[in-house]
Amino acid sequence: MSRELMEALDILEKEKNISKESLFGAIENSLLTACRNSFGKADNVSVEMDRETCDFHVYANKTVVATKEEVLDPMTEIWIDDAREFQLDVAPGDTVRAELDSKNFGRIATQNAKNVILQKIREEERSAVCKEYFD
Repeated sequence: MSRELMEALDILEKEKNISKESLFGAIENSLLTACRNSFGKADNVSVEMDRETCDFHVYANKTVVATKEEVLDPMTEIWIDDAREFQLDVAPGDTVRAELDSKNFGRIATQNAKNVILQKIREEERSAVCKEYFD
């Protein structure tokens, strides 16, 4: 899929005069929206996309707690034994960057992500036309 996505971005850049960086930003933003729809309105979620391979990763910054019983919100807290999967040297109170499984996005979250990307493409098209017309 990564190769196909890169080809699609190249085509959009050439045909619609939309910068590839702007398209990457739209994709990251749409993935972040999908995360918030799937995992809740957490502010601790971030998305990183490799500009060369189009691979992306979703991360959540979680606070380490000492016991499983102390985990009140699994989106923002993580048990110390689970945290050691991501970082070996952790103690309660530390923050760990845990990777989330984006395959858990629901159908609605995926549809919303698609709509965010399409909206950004339309906005960039309008902007390019206006810029070309007024220049």
